[in-house]
Amino acid sequence: MVGKESPLSIDLYQEVYRLIREIPRGRVSTLRDISEALGDRRAARAVWEIIRSMKPSPELPLHRVVSVKGTPLCLGGSGERCLELLKEERVEIVGRAVSPLEAHIFRDFRTDFPLRRLREVQERLAEEVVLEDRFKGPVEVVAGVDVAYRGRRGFGVCVVMDRDFRVLEEEEVEAPVSFPYISTYLTFREGPIVMEALRRVRETFDALMINGHGIAHPRGCGIATHVGVLLGDKPTIGVATRRLVGMVKGEGEGGWAPLEFRGRIVAAEIRRKDHGAIYVSPGNNITLEGCLKVVKAFLGRHRLPEPLWAAHTRARDLSRGR
Repeated sequence: MVGKESPLSIDLYQEVYRLIREIPRGRVSTLRDISEALGDRRAARAVWEIIRSMKPSPELPLHRVVSVKGTPLCLGGSGERCLELLKEERVEIVGRAVSPLEAHIFRDFRTDFPLRRLREVQERLAEEVVLEDRFKGPVEVVAGVDVAYRGRRGFGVCVVMDRDFRVLEEEEVEAPVSFPYISTYLTFREGPIVMEALRRVRETFDALMINGHGIAHPRGCGIATHVGVLLGDKPTIGVATRRLVGMVKGEGEGGWAPLEFRGRIVAAEIRRKDHGAIYVSPGNNITLEGCLKVVKAFLGRHRLPEPLWAAHTRARDLSRGR
């Protein structure tokens, strides 16, 4: 059921390892320097999370990664050792920081800016989105897919459900994760697991809901859009619990409010009594109006539509070893 191929799988952990290994003796780099070498300074927090999971070794000179204030980012009781290693490399230390920092900074990484390349993929796929209702008949069966995590392992679940909220099929996937969470790049973290879960589904479904955004994304290509374009002909809907872009404008008909981004309506905010808001946006092969009809038909007693709630709770349980 997979239509076209796209580079969903990229090991950003290995990219960070490689960049750190490039920092020469007597020089240091900041999280911002490394994230810019990856292609997006917003990745700095993810770089920090990756570094936190590493263990220092002669092949991996973590003592050469510092904060913007020049403080080594060594963890636990290794801080003094990191300072000693820097001094041995003739890096000037004042107090507990590299000073002057700019005199020792290294930014000449060999890189092809992988995050920049991924943004280009998103921009290209956004041009292929079809915002038309391409249903082959009434939407009676919907699949919901979500992913949860335990460390660097992902647990994906796809639940196929009919309008009476009967589960027709459930598929589970467990796989290693090679991409940290970085806002607007969720596809490259969850996409490989989502696609594998969908490959295993045998039951026919009329539309797909994904826990994430569709066109309500800075580049018009959230995970629901990316996966939807890859699938080819399947209507896909993004359903998220947090707004990523735009502003909610007024109140629409039927209990929803339009979300506007860059001059166009890209999503709908749905609020119900006793539930937090959800943000619904077209992924591919569906209009916003079509999304609302499908989502409302599958809303039950939970915040998320029932197929997505079932996938979400089962993925969460798997990540907790249940």
